[in-house]
Amino acid sequence: MPTSVPRWSDPVAFEPDEDDELPPEIAADLAKVGKRDAPELPLTAKPKQDIPDLATLMEIAIGAVGGVPREGQARMAQAVEHSIGSGEHLAVQAGTGTGKSLAYLVPAIRHAVSEGTTVVVSTATIALQRQLVDRDLPRLSTALADAIGRRPTFAILKGRRNYLCLNRVHGNAPEEPDDGALFDAFAASALERQVKRIREWSTETETGDRDELVPGVTDQAWRQMSVTAKECLGVHRCPVGTDCFAERARAEAGRADIVVTNHALLAIDALDDRPVLPEHDVVLVDEAHDLVDRVTSAAASELTAGAVRTAARRCGRAIDEEVADRLNEAAEGLDLVLQSANPGRLEELPQDLGGALTVTRDAAWACINALGPERKEDAEGSTARKLAHAVTEEVHDTAVRLLEAFDDEKQFDVVWVSAEPNRPPTVRVAPLGVGALLRERLFGQRTTVLTSATLALGGSFDTLARQWGLPPQEQSQPASGMATAKEVPSDTSGPKWTGLDVGSPFEHQRSGILYIARHLPPPGRDGLPPQYLDELTELVQAAGGRTKSCASGSARRCCARETTRPRSWSAGSPKTRRPRCSAPCRCGRAWTCPATRCSWS
Repeated sequence: MPTSVPRWSDPVAFEPDEDDELPPEIAADLAKVGKRDAPELPLTAKPKQDIPDLATLMEIAIGAVGGVPREGQARMAQAVEHSIGSGEHLAVQAGTGTGKSLAYLVPAIRHAVSEGTTVVVSTATIALQRQLVDRDLPRLSTALADAIGRRPTFAILKGRRNYLCLNRVHGNAPEEPDDGALFDAFAASALERQVKRIREWSTETETGDRDELVPGVTDQAWRQMSVTAKECLGVHRCPVGTDCFAERARAEAGRADIVVTNHALLAIDALDDRPVLPEHDVVLVDEAHDLVDRVTSAAASELTAGAVRTAARRCGRAIDEEVADRLNEAAEGLDLVLQSANPGRLEELPQDLGGALTVTRDAAWACINALGPERKEDAEGSTARKLAHAVTEEVHDTAVRLLEAFDDEKQFDVVWVSAEPNRPPTVRVAPLGVGALLRERLFGQRTTVLTSATLALGGSFDTLARQWGLPPQEQSQPASGMATAKEVPSDTSGPKWTGLDVGSPFEHQRSGILYIARHLPPPGRDGLPPQYLDELTELVQAAGGRTKSCASGSARRCCARETTRPRSWSAGSPKTRRPRCSAPCRCGRAWTCPATRCSWS
């Protein structure tokens, strides 16, 4: 592995204070987590030469899940094993019904156990993460234990913001009401009730994972009880660091054979010089058609007047008020400029916006200098200073990036102003492309397998390959009966990779119906018309549940789900009637109902 890759075992991969490295007594305590109720199993697997071959393990796995052998699944598993062994990257298009999760998990487990390493599996949606961690991996772990000599281990790892912060729960941080709640008594009361629920839940949860809080809470409420990586005090300085949920999840992931994460965290691991994921040599990217969008989102930044005000408010608790007021004044100026700005892409930097960004940058830098380096102080004071520094540094760095985006020599970003309903005007910046980043920090560092049901266009993987930063493929390998790939120019200067289309066992022409509701009115900006909801309800009832519904916005998705759920569950035959589900409404996230088996995303 190149020396530029941060490794957890390398002592110089961390800052000198080693905030992210657990002291021995904490590490020993964390090593016991998750093992209290586990059955006694061998600590080591069979010797590498005694572990059965892939075909044998696949046969065991398929039998354990009650499946049947599939040609496409077998071809994909063999291709994944070859990719892991040769170091050649692989893109696999596996259509519906292929069983691709088994096709990549079994060779991944075999490699991780036989080589004593970790394999990272990255997905785009929480729904697939839960499927892997709650269903597929537990079954495989049990089924393959005898064959490989021990039970394979697995863990799920998310960003720090997804875990409850006990330091904030215990009141060692200043209260930070949402801007909208400051002038709305009803909103403030609702926010207070949700924060109280989180505090009560904190005494019951074993993981602190937000997705286990049912019903869920709003993002505003969760922000009150969680921190980002930059806002975290670090395990050494935090008064409750030994019980930190995020550190426990990280420690468990460091011991696992398979670590399931999301594209956003995978992107952060590639963007940041400090390691976020455990040391690993293979990455399996499921739902790879979404990889570029998720990496782009992780690499994007935005600036609002509200964010600058938040930075000023936090700084006002830790530094001289006069210095913090400069940042507050910068927020007022930025607000005036953005309110009058026309939404859309900015080809050139307007003079008024350039001036507002310059003032914001300089005011934020003055606050950062006033905050100074970290110092020994009480937990509340240290937390307040850390929170102020994190958000102010973000404001400063975003302002600098926005200004530099219009430099002729540094035009790597695109800048635009957005004005969305019920949201303040925002200036955003994102990379023009992430291919170079992925090529250097993902494909240039580790063997990568990318898979999805939709990767090839006209039999060729080259369209997505260019976005991933990979050279054109010499010749793709479609499955029998699929479209033939065209020969494309060869570029041997980049990472070597192979494309494989294993097709689908389903005959879509005979098994599916394409229904276009031409009688419905055109969609508008004011939510879903009643006719849409009536149509959707009838379709859900006709299918007896088991419906996958997709919408182009969280508001429309939640509107459709909340409106059709009571109607569709109270209608139909007794076999399709089900009680109302109490699963949380998590705007912007995929959601699957355990009662009707309907999925909304």
